[in-house]
Amino acid sequence: MFKWDEYQNLREPSRPPSELRHAHLEQLLAQLQAISPETMSLKILGESYEGRLITCATLGKGPHRILAWSQMHGNEPTHTAALLDLIGFLQRDQQHDTARVILEGCTVSLVLMLNPDGAERYQRRNAQDLDINRDAMHLASPEGRILHELVESIRPHFALNLHNQNPRTAVGVQRPQPAAVSLLVPPIDAADNQTEATQRAKQLASVFLNAVKPHCPEMISRYDADFMPRCFGEWVQQQGVATLTVEAGGWTGIDATPLVRLHFLGLIHLLEAIATNSYLHADSADYDALPRSSEHYLFDLLISGIRVVNNDWQDLFVADLGINQTDESPCSLGAGGKIEDMGDLHLTTGKTNILGDGLLCLPGRIVYQPDFTPRNLLTQNDAEQLIRLGVTTLIGRVDCGQSEDLKALEQLTESSKLPLNLGFVAGGAAGMDLQDSSTNLWTAITCGVLGILDEGVSWELKRLFESFSLPIISVQLLPCATDSPLNVANYSLQNQQVANLLKLPGSGRIQLNSPADLILLKAPPKPDSQDSITWNDLQQVIVAGRVVFDCGTCEDAGVGKVLKSHLASS
Repeated sequence: MFKWDEYQNLREPSRPPSELRHAHLEQLLAQLQAISPETMSLKILGESYEGRLITCATLGKGPHRILAWSQMHGNEPTHTAALLDLIGFLQRDQQHDTARVILEGCTVSLVLMLNPDGAERYQRRNAQDLDINRDAMHLASPEGRILHELVESIRPHFALNLHNQNPRTAVGVQRPQPAAVSLLVPPIDAADNQTEATQRAKQLASVFLNAVKPHCPEMISRYDADFMPRCFGEWVQQQGVATLTVEAGGWTGIDATPLVRLHFLGLIHLLEAIATNSYLHADSADYDALPRSSEHYLFDLLISGIRVVNNDWQDLFVADLGINQTDESPCSLGAGGKIEDMGDLHLTTGKTNILGDGLLCLPGRIVYQPDFTPRNLLTQNDAEQLIRLGVTTLIGRVDCGQSEDLKALEQLTESSKLPLNLGFVAGGAAGMDLQDSSTNLWTAITCGVLGILDEGVSWELKRLFESFSLPIISVQLLPCATDSPLNVANYSLQNQQVANLLKLPGSGRIQLNSPADLILLKAPPKPDSQDSITWNDLQQVIVAGRVVFDCGTCEDAGVGKVLKSHLASS
């Protein structure tokens, strides 16, 4: 039997599952077939709406016919990666006892990317904007027709309908956990009448959950859905095929890397149990006993019981903050975080949790550092020093008279693994003639500068900049990281003023949908304290929803964003 530790070095695609696209998948399948052509065949089933080939890989020649399909929703790639690993194992390790048993006992047909057009866009629906998994009755999508015809042509004994669910799906009431695995035996009707096929499907579910349970205790649920007649799982089940829907969910923390390994393990045990008929000894009651997924979703980060300050001490209130990453991918690290909910959130929890009892929560500092330019970026040591002063957003200066500065700004993207949020204001226009300065400023505008510094700039240039609704900024209004600390009320006021001046939407305040750039401090002893903030009291710094400083230790996390004006993409 295949063991958890044997998975090492088995990962087939080198890139994250969320970055896997149709052309690369087709290339990988051809490479895997070439390893042992006699045990693996590739058949083109048809084309997607936009003409991409949909391929079925078949391995083994045993009597048990199994069909599995993945990524019928284009943004659900975990099982595509797991099936690639499965094929790689069966092709390369045919002498392994598990591989030999599967290849001798089963004929396994795999459609790894049923919705290649959706995968190309990383969206749920196909290029027609149809949900393929709601098309089992009308068959309006070419992808739905292909799956329908495949089921009828091979008449499988077993079917695996493979998906990703919301990675924040929770299981459990007293101690909610991410639902890393959710299983569903699709019912054949609204009354959930049982058939031989549904009973066998429950036994398959029992095999899967018992294989993965040691590696994700309390993280397995029954998928929260009832009879859905439009869905393919229900239709295939109605054909007398023992059908199991498997949903990959979330993981503790932000990283979802273990999910591919976990679901590979479940699939390999399932195939071996079918090949040997050992699934017949599995107890279907294990599936029936699964708790349903919770009605409450987890947050990526939950800060509980903090004292929120937006204006002054009179505005202080106690709340929980629920923070989620804004990236929709279930498998990638995300592209920023925002405050999703606030108030009493004690009925749920987070993948990561901070107990904020007694701590003050303030918006992170926005500061200006003129020697920070697109060509002179922060070192890790520079970033850590700023973070220890509560800085979450750093504003630098781009010299419009330096074409190298403008070129470097144009090339600066989130892929630079930034430790902080970064933005730039334009300077160096004073003394330039109107034509040159206008050209350079226009370049700076299209690169996303947040404003222009009032450094002796002519009134003509001011009018030009103001016509684009970008601010003319006096450098005296931009605080520096080395400025003397303020008391809480003045700090909050200053931060809001700077965010408003730079037109950073939602920044400078703690409110719904605002960027999760926060600092947590030990509270002064008295609510009306006029004492200045002491940075030694800093407990946590959160940038883009990620903890980058925790009780004296800086985390190595490139999570910041490049802040650009609204004109950058115009």
